[in-house]
Amino acid sequence: MKLERLSSNKIKYSISFDELTERGIGEENLDSSIWNLLFDEMLELANQTYNVEGSDTLSIEIYSFNSHEIILILTLGDAEDGLAPEALEESRVSTDTVYSFQSIEDVISLAAFLKNTGRLPDSCLYQFEQQFLLLLAEEAEHCLPLFLEYGDRSALSPYMIREYGTAIFEGHALENLLSYFH
Repeated sequence: MKLERLSSNKIKYSISFDELTERGIGEENLDSSIWNLLFDEMLELANQTYNVEGSDTLSIEIYSFNSHEIILILTLGDAEDGLAPEALEESRVSTDTVYSFQSIEDVISLAAFLKNTGRLPDSCLYQFEQQFLLLLAEEAEHCLPLFLEYGDRSALSPYMIREYGTAIFEGHALENLLSYFH
């Protein structure tokens, strides 16, 4: 299970289906109390990592971005609830979402499709380990499912990509691709 701070009161968990199976969670027991144990473990992990304390209000959103993992977004009360200010400052993380593409043609096709829908989010394009990697800001969440039609969600960190990848476009990558190739 991987976790990442999204905001002062939101934490994103990435859990592979293999991990869920190891915990005894499957399609046949969706209403099981096993989920409560998972949520308790998530809260404990958040407390250990980000010094998050319990909250009166808790919500969990479940997303499935690909066939390998599910994404759970844990929201704790109000923005001021449960977080020590120094813990929040120390744990600032990138909220960029990373998608990988096998070829530049896939990225160009995606850009053309998004332009036709009127949804061309800001992005950065890198090449790393024979893949093209598109970094999208959190504001691009409205069109994330469209990205799966052309590529895959990457487990690589945006920090690692910026550090070790070769930058092709640092900003407005999709728009720039269209200006050159479409």
